[in-house]
Amino acid sequence: MDIVYRSILKEEITSFMKFIKLSLTDYKAYQRTLSDLDYFLCTENLEDKILDYRQINRWLDRFNNVKPSTKKGKLCHVKKFASYLTTLGIKTSIPELPRIPSDFVPYVFSKDEMAQIFELVDDFMVTSPDSRIAAEFPVLLRILYGCGLRLGEATSLTWNDIDLENGVITVKIAKNNKQRLVPMSDELTRILKLYRSAPCFEMQDHCPLFKLSNGKPRHDGYWKFFNKILCEIRIKNPKTVKNGTRGPCLHSLRHTFTLHSLLKAESEGRTFMETVPFLSTYLGHDALTHTDVYLKARHELYTELHAVIADYTSDVFPEEV
Repeated sequence: MDIVYRSILKEEITSFMKFIKLSLTDYKAYQRTLSDLDYFLCTENLEDKILDYRQINRWLDRFNNVKPSTKKGKLCHVKKFASYLTTLGIKTSIPELPRIPSDFVPYVFSKDEMAQIFELVDDFMVTSPDSRIAAEFPVLLRILYGCGLRLGEATSLTWNDIDLENGVITVKIAKNNKQRLVPMSDELTRILKLYRSAPCFEMQDHCPLFKLSNGKPRHDGYWKFFNKILCEIRIKNPKTVKNGTRGPCLHSLRHTFTLHSLLKAESEGRTFMETVPFLSTYLGHDALTHTDVYLKARHELYTELHAVIADYTSDVFPEEV
């Protein structure tokens, strides 16, 4: 049953929601937001059709007990509704969207954990000689950990993207459509040369690095395989998101690459100020602020590093006011 709106903007909300239902599969979040806004506007006793920032701020004050991200989401819905009102000639003004500080702390594997992971995944390759994924997975893990690639970037690679002569990967299918060149270590380049030369894989230039028996790229199965490895070495592994956090998973290898790279740079005498801009570009981030979350890790493993990172990030990533 359609919701009946009653405020002075009831007709506009009704027509806007008809548009949203046609354009969005998940329209109910908009419906909840605008139903609540409609109820609030009824209490405002408005004589003219208007939606300004003072009204919106009073409405938002009613959500002080919800998460900041939820509050921001509701404001995003109202902002889109305000844009619709503007096209109808109705005066609107909306407060700025707040910057929500991230409290996400990624799981970063220790060097000992990485050694256990590689030892076990290499054993799977020996004990399961007929399993194609068992043969591919050690190479995939070394690319994820050795280059900090996203899983989708790695599984989309073809041999046309790999320059084994110069040790460079060209990432063509990346987040936000940002292509980039990713240099590899000599050891990873050597491993890829051996991997390509294996006669059982029939690797041609156009072929994906990781493929199904029919030659198409393999995108599924890796998470389940990695979870099995983590269980074997008794690393706690929440399947998805729990209480706003994400446990150890394949994407943790990208975070691990980043922090281990910073540790290596520091041990070689390079400061964070010198390293982070290059590392941010290497990761394919649009801005240094996107690298901020990658400088966090488990305190019990990286206690000494946290003080150094805190001093650095306070200048590079200042809090917005």
